Amino acid sequence: MVSCSNLLVVLTIVVSVSVAVLAEGEAEVHIVHIEKGETPLEEVEGKHLEVLASVCGGSHEKAKDLIIYHYKHGMRGFAAKLTPEQVRELESKPGVLGVNKQGVAHTTGGATTGMKTANV
Repeated sequence: MVSCSNLLVVLTIVVSVSVAVLAEGEAEVHIVHIEKGETPLEEVEGKHLEVLASVCGGSHEKAKDLIIYHYKHGMRGFAAKLTPEQVRELESKPGVLGVNKQGVAHTTGGATTGMKTANV
């Protein structure tokens, strides 16, 4: 028979793990808009990996796993599965113009501010 103290220990562990998972947040797809700058077109993907690796403990391999798509024409940026923590970190990086959850576009003014777009 399971004692009350053993059951309490198990419940404490389960609750602690659940709180840690909730605190970290689940990864969702975001679009990261990067300054165009002077980066040649053939080096854009590498630049995207550098930016994302900076919020993945420096791991380019992890960054490669998170990136879904590279935007190289019309705008510079990438789509990636990001945790809320990674979003906050990226938003403070030099050269990052914005980080938006997939399906929501924000403009700098006019009647389209907060405009919804189709999920891709």
